[in-house]
Amino acid sequence: MSCSIIICTYNGETKLQKTLKAIINQETAFPWELILIDNNSSDNTFPYSESFLENSGIDYRVERYLKPGKMYAFWFGMSLAKYDFILDCDDDNELFPDFLEEGLKILNSKPKVGALGSLGILPEQKVPDWFIFFSKSYALGPQRNHLEPLPKFAHLYGAGCFYRKSILDDLKKKGFESLLSCRKGEELTSGGDVELCHAIQLMGYDLMYSESSKFYHHIGEERINFEYYLRLKKGISSSFPILLAYQFDEYSNFSDFKKALLSSFIILIKGLIKTFILPRNTYQRKVDFVVVRAKFWAFFKNYRTAIDGYKRNQKIFGS
Repeated sequence: MSCSIIICTYNGETKLQKTLKAIINQETAFPWELILIDNNSSDNTFPYSESFLENSGIDYRVERYLKPGKMYAFWFGMSLAKYDFILDCDDDNELFPDFLEEGLKILNSKPKVGALGSLGILPEQKVPDWFIFFSKSYALGPQRNHLEPLPKFAHLYGAGCFYRKSILDDLKKKGFESLLSCRKGEELTSGGDVELCHAIQLMGYDLMYSESSKFYHHIGEERINFEYYLRLKKGISSSFPILLAYQFDEYSNFSDFKKALLSSFIILIKGLIKTFILPRNTYQRKVDFVVVRAKFWAFFKNYRTAIDGYKRNQKIFGS
């Protein structure tokens, strides 16, 4: 049992204290390491992290990675990792003391599990009514049933997710690279964690959720704001239709895939018309209004990437 914890952070100086303290205080009987990647920060993230960790007594390294994009930084961190399992820990996640112990106990007993999600908990704080209905977008709450394999093309949120390193190594050898960068600085682009889950399933492994590995997700008040949430949903939707490229085995040939893309675009047009007609008098309708427009423009931006991704994925995963 051994684990490499990877934190990819952008301007995380003001958020990292609780995260790093919780990692230092992990109660485990096996070796582990921390790899912190400063992803092109403009604050004092790098010197702050070095100073905080230098007398911690843990096995750690702090590195800079200048290309913006969380998934790019994550893969760089993975290339430095020396242990069998990878934990993707966000810079605002406070792991429970037994987080590593619980997670690796499950992974060692279930060799077919390629990725294991955990339970994000919001510390006690007052939140608006709308937040409860949309909290999963903030990596909070249960992710399906405890220790049951997820359906095909389901996904786990990246925060607090364990990965089996041998699978990631195999993906790299096969020529896999993330088509989605995830967050770039202040941009709320997303989808890299979903993409990685799809790739792991296509490699023949299961996704699973454990409610026994828990972490507090410290979400600042500025993010528990509906305008911010609309920006977040816009960022999540900006990956469309790239993720469809992972469902290549649902189409008999390349021509059918292109037809499916066209069909999805027609559905978007209908959605645009519907959101123009319906009044935006509920939170959900406001979300729908933002999402369908984001997907509409993303279709033009990402169409070529989806086409190329389909061809690449057929070569990597097709058999």
